[in-house]
Amino acid sequence: MNLSLEQRSNFFYSSIFLLLIGNLLIRFSSIFNCPPYNAFIAVFLACVVFCCVVVVFFQKFLKAFLFLFGFSFFLYGFGAIDIQSRIFEIIVTSVATTLCVINYKVKETHRLNRPLVVLILCYVGLSLFSLLLLPVRQIVKDLWFFGFPDAFFYLFIGPPYGFFHPVAAVIQLALFVVFAIQLSTTASRLKPYKSLFAGIFSGAVFCAFIGLLDFYGVISLAWYRFGTTVSPGVLHSTFQNRNCFGEFVLTVIPFVLIGFMSKIKGVWWKVLLFGSLVICEIALILAGGRAGWVTYPLILFVCWLFFYFSKEGRLESFYFRWRDLVKVAVSVPVTIVISFLLIFHILMPVADHLKNKSGVAGINRGSARTSIYLRNQAARIGELDLGSRDVTWRQGFNVGKEGPLYGMGYESFLWQANILSNIPESYFNKFCGVHKFIHQSPHNVFLSIFVSGGIVGLCLWLLIIGYAVMVLIADLIKNKRLLNIPVVISIISFHIYGMVQSMQYIPMIWLLIFLSLGYAMTIDENVLPVRAKKGFGALAVVLVVIGGMVYLWNFESRNLAKKHGLRIYAMDQDRDRFAGFFQHSKRWKYGDYRWSGKRGAVYVPDGGTIELDFRCQTPDAEKEPVVLSVFHDGSLLDRVMFSKKETVRRKYSLTETLGQEQELLIDVSRTWNPHKHLGNHDRRNLGVGVAIVRK
Repeated sequence: MNLSLEQRSNFFYSSIFLLLIGNLLIRFSSIFNCPPYNAFIAVFLACVVFCCVVVVFFQKFLKAFLFLFGFSFFLYGFGAIDIQSRIFEIIVTSVATTLCVINYKVKETHRLNRPLVVLILCYVGLSLFSLLLLPVRQIVKDLWFFGFPDAFFYLFIGPPYGFFHPVAAVIQLALFVVFAIQLSTTASRLKPYKSLFAGIFSGAVFCAFIGLLDFYGVISLAWYRFGTTVSPGVLHSTFQNRNCFGEFVLTVIPFVLIGFMSKIKGVWWKVLLFGSLVICEIALILAGGRAGWVTYPLILFVCWLFFYFSKEGRLESFYFRWRDLVKVAVSVPVTIVISFLLIFHILMPVADHLKNKSGVAGINRGSARTSIYLRNQAARIGELDLGSRDVTWRQGFNVGKEGPLYGMGYESFLWQANILSNIPESYFNKFCGVHKFIHQSPHNVFLSIFVSGGIVGLCLWLLIIGYAVMVLIADLIKNKRLLNIPVVISIISFHIYGMVQSMQYIPMIWLLIFLSLGYAMTIDENVLPVRAKKGFGALAVVLVVIGGMVYLWNFESRNLAKKHGLRIYAMDQDRDRFAGFFQHSKRWKYGDYRWSGKRGAVYVPDGGTIELDFRCQTPDAEKEPVVLSVFHDGSLLDRVMFSKKETVRRKYSLTETLGQEQELLIDVSRTWNPHKHLGNHDRRNLGVGVAIVRK
């Protein structure tokens, strides 16, 4: 059936709108599990929704709305399972929905750069197919028994060592791509990107400034970093750790060129922009991240290069005179020297004076100890001391070696590493077994992509980045669009810093690269010669289709299980005998139990007799007893009443059915939440602990 252009457009926007609304529904339903912050979260998200509605009806506020959205990015420098990042993803979904509605209302279609869009969608498709390597059936069973909305709450807070985390990561990846596409199809699409990038840069400068105030004790940001251990004497600002702060600042600092290239005149404006670079430099120095120290001068060099390259908002010439190069060579060290002079001759003496006079110290440890710390960090750079990075990189590489062509599954490094570390014959255990600590990520964006999608996934990503940079540079030469310059520098900076960090770990930082790629989507594909773009999309599609077949052939990593002599590919070989249970831990002091939710199932292969231990740890069981009901074949088989914290053993004799499994369903009268009762960070709703004594 042939559809008109308008019908295809309506179908496209309807599909995207339903996808975003579904995303909003499951995210909103699972976000309010953080008392006493629920009221604040509700008010904050209500304000976001109100702003979105206003922008839909009054589109003249769109640029200001995107500027404020970008300005807020510095608030979300946390891991994917932290509440700050989960709020960020709700906001991204809300803004994407707003853009989708606006684009539908305007009915103004913009043709995107098709080869780039196809390449990015292929990467998303490859990542989606890679989930077939996970225990798909187990995931479906667990989510079914957890029920709505708990299932989505556990999905989005699943730690990196669990198999829920890659599923949530793929959902996040698809969301970021949809957001970038919607922003790229907006009317006057270059102006929204300019507003968004300017807002992100302004937020980064503000973040660096308040980070300095926190460092020297003028204000305290500890309340915002709740649950985060701050390294003594190190500037974190609002971020989880200093490296995340460095990632953010170095990725967005190129957008200072938007200000330098503007038509605003006056010495005060240039002083303000120059001062922002100095503030960011000081903050990076005090953060102590060696990668930031090495990368920032390079980014400053490129920024100053293009500052002298453009005059009053227009492109000058690609020809440089010697005096222009001298200006660049002088500007970089001058910026850095001014930063060090301010630190050692103004900030440190003032901080010591305040400390001696009023006792205000902040998180800095005094000028003497700070000086020693900075010198030690500088010495490590001179000695090329990689610290634990080389070990972490080898861990990532050896996880990827188990599936070098198509990888081990999107963002599944830690889940894979924990399994492989217990297999003596695995590459990971052979090369990294002596290093007991397993990092949460390979600390390298390229190794993370290699683990996720193998050589094919890595090549596809490099093709995306290479094509985007080529398009931006070709358009800069042909059409003199200056905004291309900071975008190209940001892409380069992202990957330079990514050599020592996994940029996917912080969702907000991972989104930054898709914003740059989204901007590249707005560039006409015809700026490149036909031979430069021909065949890119077709090759990518073929590789993804082959990848889908490879993943299906290795469904639930059964080939890896066979290779290493395992019944199933899992650290826990009894994993499939439980559904509706959380990943179990042998570290629990009461024994080797698996925690259930309110409902769950225990499977008995071939039937027969099974003996189970049930552990009740629910608070106040003396006042309100906990009742555990056990069902089989739709009938009540047993009922256990707990009037205190105790362990009860039960034996059940089931019909023997060779080749088939029997199912015992359990239902708990009430659950308990460790966060509410014990004050820890465990926000799961737990039923009872279950352990198999013998089959």
